[in-house]
Amino acid sequence: MKNGEFSEEDLSNAKTTIIATIDFIPDEQDTQISYYFGQEFAGRVVSIDEYKKIIENITKDKVIKLAKNIQLHTIYFLKGKEE
Repeated sequence: MKNGEFSEEDLSNAKTTIIATIDFIPDEQDTQISYYFGQEFAGRVVSIDEYKKIIENITKDKVIKLAKNIQLHTIYFLKGKEE
């Protein structure tokens, strides 16, 4: 992602999936609570409609810029117990 190795179609599909998930927030009380609790915890409240607009306005350049600021922190390898 840091090198922009994803298509506009990939980005569009990701945004569509995220927005579809956001559309279900009002349908479940637990999901609403989690959404708004997270907003309060982060110190900012964004309505669901505003959140969808933010996602819709994400560009490939914004994704690349963000990806360049992310660093790998930890890798875990889980292995089942051999019998």
